[in-house]
Amino acid sequence: MSVLPGARDVLINGGQSLHKTITINLVQQASHPFTTVPTMFIWYSGIDILYEASTPEASVDAEERTYAPSCYEGTREQYIEDITSWATASHEDNAIPPLYWMKGPAAVGKSAVAQTCAEGLKESGHLAAAFFFSVNGRRRDHTRFFPTLAYQLSTTLPDYRKIINRKISVDRTLVKKTMSSQFRSLIVEPLQELIERGRDVRTRPIIIDGLDECQSTSAQMEIIEIITSSIRAGSTPFRWAIFSREEPHIVSAFAPSIVSSLCHSVLLPISREADGEIELYLRGGFENILRRRNLLHLSSSWPTAEQIRMFVNAAAGLFAHPATVLRFIDRHSYSGFEETLNAVLDPISNSGSQTMSAYAELDALYTLILQRVPDDILSSTQLLFLSLLPSYNDGLQWFLTTVCNRLGISERLFRGIYHHVQAVIDFQEPPPPTFDETINLKRSFFDQDLSSISKSSLYQTFTRVHGTITFHHKSFYDFLCDPARSSSFCVTTSTMRQSFLNRLRQQHHHYASTYVIQGLKLISKPGMASSSASLSWPQGNEFVDSWIKMFTFFTILSSLSHDNPWFRPFSEGLPSRSLQKLAELDYHKDLLGYIMLIGIGVFQNSHIIGLRIAGTSRINEGSEFIQLTDYTNFDPEVFLVMVDKLESTGIIRPYHPQFGSSRAASVLRTVSRQKLSSKKSGLYKFGHGDKSIFWYWEFDTEKQYFHEFKTVNYEEAMAFYKAEKYTMWS
Repeated sequence: MSVLPGARDVLINGGQSLHKTITINLVQQASHPFTTVPTMFIWYSGIDILYEASTPEASVDAEERTYAPSCYEGTREQYIEDITSWATASHEDNAIPPLYWMKGPAAVGKSAVAQTCAEGLKESGHLAAAFFFSVNGRRRDHTRFFPTLAYQLSTTLPDYRKIINRKISVDRTLVKKTMSSQFRSLIVEPLQELIERGRDVRTRPIIIDGLDECQSTSAQMEIIEIITSSIRAGSTPFRWAIFSREEPHIVSAFAPSIVSSLCHSVLLPISREADGEIELYLRGGFENILRRRNLLHLSSSWPTAEQIRMFVNAAAGLFAHPATVLRFIDRHSYSGFEETLNAVLDPISNSGSQTMSAYAELDALYTLILQRVPDDILSSTQLLFLSLLPSYNDGLQWFLTTVCNRLGISERLFRGIYHHVQAVIDFQEPPPPTFDETINLKRSFFDQDLSSISKSSLYQTFTRVHGTITFHHKSFYDFLCDPARSSSFCVTTSTMRQSFLNRLRQQHHHYASTYVIQGLKLISKPGMASSSASLSWPQGNEFVDSWIKMFTFFTILSSLSHDNPWFRPFSEGLPSRSLQKLAELDYHKDLLGYIMLIGIGVFQNSHIIGLRIAGTSRINEGSEFIQLTDYTNFDPEVFLVMVDKLESTGIIRPYHPQFGSSRAASVLRTVSRQKLSSKKSGLYKFGHGDKSIFWYWEFDTEKQYFHEFKTVNYEEAMAFYKAEKYTMWS
């Protein structure tokens, strides 16, 4: 009898399953056409799974953070010395509080202090782990926070690594549980097992920077609660240093005596006492600018002492101001230095001694930078900025491959934009991609026989093929979001959001027009020269560009979907006539393209009804079925209000198999909604005509479940749903 009944094409590499990959292709035989599904199961080691659940770019020495701010030599020395002494003091010193909170307003240099301290502690071998939160990319994802700390610990504690490898190999879901469960199973329990074995686990510091940039306030407070509870229970040997703004909810989390008694709190204020350090930072920065151009001999006369003094006064204690000034001037050749310098100094000279907000000069500098963006690229620049805002994105905002092709921004246009805004935006170019010699770069990605493992690694390569883009500092993000500060450059106004919506619709129609449907697949429209011709920023070969094109097409409509968490805040306040146009999109092609990208099988962490990564998805040919993983997150009333809004704007229409999308179907929907029952359901159509798909949802408040599916074939999908309603996702 086979060890793996029903399996075929079994490949086992090596004898240690914890460290090797086992790939099994199973074909389930069943009478229903949707249940004959090839499924790929891949076993990874526990450490591999932990790594995938972590955020490597959040570490102190991550390549993505090569240009992270750190303290210039001779600045912030007392703060650095105090934190280092606290972190390295003997664990027997009971006078040392186990929690350190450096608080302060935006732009005073908290992250630079955190980075410098973490670098020094890592070099001396004292650092246990570090996580640098950011509004950019995955570094704001709280679900990856404790897995990241655990992975970093596993790189320095071999016995801990073995324990956690075993635990995750036994239960792969440990990395997907709540933060408190992650902390207990990934950090507390392995360390306790080490101690029970008699292993010495010494006291070491963990650095957490930018907690206020974590994606949700509730998660920020929960992190503080988990850490302080651990300290009180003595369940971990760490000292925790947290750097953040003084946001009200964070202040309240540190306020209770049971927390404050464990914590040493230090304020890094906006203070003119930092003027001397800012002057030192400016002089060093200008010298570096000249040194890179072999002009260091001019440093005694440029800038002048008076100009330096004016910059120091304008900074008013905010390190973000001189940092932005230096980046702004550094993008010019020496011949343009003086003009740029004077342009920055001019509003400073004119401000006089009038009372202004602490950020007035910084805002004036940001305004100057944007005023210098040429009019013909300003609108594209603002759309690019809007796509970077965490409140209005779908998690892909830092990959230029996605953001530029979604907005129709070419490489030439992007580089033109970047030339003008590099003082506030960081652009990281990737190395040229390399591919296995068995891949035919002249053929479409979808026409080649690739393993699931190969596809997974290629997805990472493809999304990064044009590099990443991030804000240099969160203060610029704050500026863009506040119309009182940024005025006409604010990107969150309803006018800007409507422009963004219109651009996405145009791009969707463009990409949809390049495909035709063949069965349950999308193929390029006959006569199309190549996928590259359809992209605003192609990579250059059909293998990569066919994937980029399909991925871009899918992500446009995905970002405008009710399932996407960002769509509700984005659409708030937009006129109904703008939202009505979403009914014109090609939902049919979009669903087929999505299935081609993702493949057939069961997938975790799907967005569902506006809840982030809260669903499990089952994908069959022509259909996607999603169940809400945790029903406690579901609010029936909020959901029904959302459905009504989608219907009132014409994005969806009630559908009945007997009456279609007629008035009778709408009446039946109303009657069904009014039934006194714990179970409610709805059947609708997204889109019109041959561009439409069916959307069915069902929930039961007593049995506590929510399910939905989207399909191009309602009868087959409903038959499958009824047969496999409670088992298809297992």
